[in-house]
Amino acid sequence: MAGAIAHDQAERLRAALEGVFQEPKDSPDVSDSARDTFLRLVDVLESNAEAVVLPSETLVSTQQAADFLGVSRMTVVRLIDRGDLVAEGGGVHRRVAASEVARYREASAHRRRAALHELAQEIGEDTPPDQVIRTR
Repeated sequence: MAGAIAHDQAERLRAALEGVFQEPKDSPDVSDSARDTFLRLVDVLESNAEAVVLPSETLVSTQQAADFLGVSRMTVVRLIDRGDLVAEGGGVHRRVAASEVARYREASAHRRRAALHELAQEIGEDTPPDQVIRTR
């Protein structure tokens, strides 16, 4: 799969980052976690053409939030109305912080993983293959 940046560009970026992080002692120290974060960012940009990098305080429209979450705009509006997503503004021009979209996305993924794990626990050796398993 082609990423947002080409492989040769990613290699040049990695080499440049390694050079920056190995600067002489007179430059400010950069933590290993910051170095790893920058290198991970290059990996993501190389492997995913649809990667989006935004400052956490960036406000996005409900349509942009829906695009990031892979749902409809009305679903985002309902999530805001239920209080599952925090938005600024009101009425037609609501905006959601990018950090809030990321928080909701992670919480949603965690809920899905937990539900799948719970469902998997219900299936045992004695479960007949034709048994209907209710998911809702």
